Amino acid sequence: MHFSVQRNPLLEVLQKVQSVVEKKNTVQILGNILCSIKGQELSLCATDLEVGIKVTLPVTVKQEGKITLSAKHFVDIVKELPEKEVTIIRKDNNWVELLCGKSKFNIVSLSADEYPSLPNFEEKNYFEAKTEALSDMVNRTQFAVSTDATRYHLNGVFFEPLENSTMRMTATDGLRLSSVDSEVFLKMPELKRGIIIPKKGLIELSRLLNSEGANIHLAFERGYIFAKFKDSYLFIRLIEGEYPDYRVVIPKSTDKVVKLEREAFNSALKRVSLLAHEKSRGVKLTLQNGTLTINSSNPDMGEAREEIDVGYQGETLDIGFNSKFLLEALAVMPDEQMELHLKDRLSPGILQGVGQKKHMYLIMPMRI
Repeated sequence: MHFSVQRNPLLEVLQKVQSVVEKKNTVQILGNILCSIKGQELSLCATDLEVGIKVTLPVTVKQEGKITLSAKHFVDIVKELPEKEVTIIRKDNNWVELLCGKSKFNIVSLSADEYPSLPNFEEKNYFEAKTEALSDMVNRTQFAVSTDATRYHLNGVFFEPLENSTMRMTATDGLRLSSVDSEVFLKMPELKRGIIIPKKGLIELSRLLNSEGANIHLAFERGYIFAKFKDSYLFIRLIEGEYPDYRVVIPKSTDKVVKLEREAFNSALKRVSLLAHEKSRGVKLTLQNGTLTINSSNPDMGEAREEIDVGYQGETLDIGFNSKFLLEALAVMPDEQMELHLKDRLSPGILQGVGQKKHMYLIMPMRI
């Protein structure tokens, strides 16, 4: 194996691929990046067996072949090289020589034969999806995914088809739920049921979605989702199991609607939560005609209180919420005018943008 490539495009591709590699691997070869030369093209691959990525770029080839190099060392070395042509040559006994300007490295590698086989990304039935719409769905849901390993089926987002060419993405950790609907596909795939995409796969998919402006293509096979984006391919092993019926926790009616300005609510929450209990992050919301009062209290630190003007006429209501959960939702809701739908102090609240029906954020109340 012998090829040459400019340092900058090589570093850009390496940084894309490196993100998939787990820092702590029980299998040593999974800490490496697989480099394959075929024709005049270099393919860089990485996988942790749950998520895998392949990125290609054109290079000048003298001899085809395969090598694997430690992801960390490969990226660290290329990052420090001058912006010149890099030449990589496989030597005897799986040693690899890297040359750039006056720099020369001889690196120990593992045999490419030991690297796990990756799927054939090209031979899939791909469906074109709107990058911006899909990125928005991921952004509005992934923060609410459960991190509780004992609730494995909640460790991802539920991606399901609805009527009228609409897809829904839902995430919950049992204490809050974020659900967003959008027309994603130019032609709907034949998905008979929803799939659960794990959080790490979502993060890698999000990186691809944010890298360029062109549309992405998705394919679905038993137990996997594949993504194709220009010169990049991604596979994600889906979470097996049934996603819980999240619809049962959504209140059928909420008779109290509070209209508020997002920025005023967000800023007040940030300030009052500074003195909230460190573990519960609880704040108490008190609703009265035209006013929302936010309180926090911590016996070790003190108390905080702030009032904001809101659009509300009705009976007084006290309800407690986790301020962190509210702030995380507001961070992904760009709407200037918000609505908080409430029923009573024991029922969940629903936060939405005014007139925004496609995204719903539900949060369970707290005893404060």
